[in-house]
Amino acid sequence: MPDATDHVAIATYLKYGLNNAYSGNKLYARSCWQKYRYQRMVYEDLDILLDMLSCCERVAYVQQPFYNYYKHAGSTTLDYTNPRLFDIMTAYQDAIEHAKVTYQDAVTYCVAKRILINLATPGFADYLAEFIELIRQLRPTFEASPSIMSDPAIKKICDYAGQLTLPRRFICEREDWAQSWHQYSRNFKTIIPVAKALPADLRQRSNHFKLDYWLLKTLFEQGGLLILGTVKLHRPFGRLRAGGDVLAFEGEIGVQPRSPLISELLQQLIVGSESLTELLTMVKAQPERWSAGTHKIRLVDIKDWLQ
Repeated sequence: MPDATDHVAIATYLKYGLNNAYSGNKLYARSCWQKYRYQRMVYEDLDILLDMLSCCERVAYVQQPFYNYYKHAGSTTLDYTNPRLFDIMTAYQDAIEHAKVTYQDAVTYCVAKRILINLATPGFADYLAEFIELIRQLRPTFEASPSIMSDPAIKKICDYAGQLTLPRRFICEREDWAQSWHQYSRNFKTIIPVAKALPADLRQRSNHFKLDYWLLKTLFEQGGLLILGTVKLHRPFGRLRAGGDVLAFEGEIGVQPRSPLISELLQQLIVGSESLTELLTMVKAQPERWSAGTHKIRLVDIKDWLQ
């Protein structure tokens, strides 16, 4: 701000303040902390500071700096491979949910603006699917905000809500195959296929083919990420989940429910002699052969995510 002042316009500060959600650049009346407590999370100040500001009667600005903030390479919030950074989604939800009605629009605008900044930050690319899902959840609130709807640059956040993300399901033969994936995700469910009825052509085939069929059938019905072996990740995989159907070079395949690709693979598994692993190798080699109609397949080399 250009000048010190005893009366900061709180709505303006919430909407446009560059450091409004940081704790260390503020002095507080002791009474503020009778209501608020930090949560055990990363972004604990973002989680409550916008809410606290929206309940203040008076905010003043001192132009003189009294605080040095040092960003070091090992900082939690600068290590974008740290799955604790998923806490930022909770912090944004809490900020909007708890804001005083008087400043609901200003807090919502601030959150939308900050999310767009996160999306433009290269390190947050591995959380892309989670941000899209958060925006999808908050879209009604964003669209109800006059400040967002009157700002073309911020209004664009609603465009993300229409982007596809793979369902939060891991489908695999063994629970431990999904262990590393769970470490770098949140709120995912692991599904182990159960034996069900088989097509006549598969009843005399080996158990390996039968398991391949049940894996594909479960993936077709529910969608998600099919895992065919143990993979050790070292970072979140939100970029992998953001977009249409995907085949990862390590053998994983992610799709929406009722995927045309999986329907084709199921038919080929029933009438052909190739196993599921062999079929996926064929898809990787000739993806254009397996694209039905407007269906697209993304081929992704996931070595950047592996330990």
